Amino acid sequence: MSCSAANERARRSAGVALVSVLWLLVLLSMLVLNLSSGSRTELQLAGNLRQAAAARHVAEAGINWGAWSLMQANTAGWLADGSTKTLKLDGISVEVALFDEQGKIDLNEADPVLLQGLFESVGLDKKVAEALAAAVVDWRDEDGLVTPLGAEEEEYEAAGLTGPANTPFEEVKELRKVLGMSEALYHQVRPALTIDSNKAEINPLVAPREVLLALPGIDPGSIDNFIEERRRNYESGERPPMLNSVDSRFLAPNAPGVNYSIVTRTAVSPSIQIKRQLLIHLRGGGQGLEVLDDTPPE
Repeated sequence: MSCSAANERARRSAGVALVSVLWLLVLLSMLVLNLSSGSRTELQLAGNLRQAAAARHVAEAGINWGAWSLMQANTAGWLADGSTKTLKLDGISVEVALFDEQGKIDLNEADPVLLQGLFESVGLDKKVAEALAAAVVDWRDEDGLVTPLGAEEEEYEAAGLTGPANTPFEEVKELRKVLGMSEALYHQVRPALTIDSNKAEINPLVAPREVLLALPGIDPGSIDNFIEERRRNYESGERPPMLNSVDSRFLAPNAPGVNYSIVTRTAVSPSIQIKRQLLIHLRGGGQGLEVLDDTPPE
């Protein structure tokens, strides 16, 4: 073999070895990158789990704070009309709201006129709102007779739906099944509704804004001023304000209720948000409370 041929063979062998080494380096680099990426992901997941656990503990503290306030005289100056307060623990804030269920519209008891007012307040045409209120009545009553503009079995079958139940609503979310109710509309009216008031009327001194807007004859422009005044007077112990030009048959006497909702919202990041909702029954005579329902807000 000539010297030049041997040199050429040696150069080829060196080139092959160099390519092999380069490929090995590429594979090792990819392995290191994958390991590094995996470690970062695991650290991020661990951090998220720690933040979520901390948020849940703070949310629980908010629930306990709300329950403690409800058991104090005058609810510790905290009006249960959806008023919110903020508690901060370990750098995490929880927003807590209290609701007296007597301030809401009871699906099983409310006058159709009040239900119609609620549906109109979120933008439904008067006739459409009237028909939907009638359908709610037909769902909850025990007979199979159609309320004018309402809906019984024949109307549901024509729409390809099952209903009505012809029994009282067992949950507010059952309203989704009523003929004429859409998911978007349901979420608009949900904050104003309850099945735990057990009254046809609403207490205006604890009614959320959404409920006040449903009252026939009320001036929408005066609602915010009324809410501000009633909260201010409650905290200072002054006489509560009066609602003018509202039919009294829709208003219950100003007496504290027995069923309350505590709603908490805690956010530590856009991806970690904890929401809690607790429905409680206050026992008379300072006998504490009973948890009726513990579900996330809808």
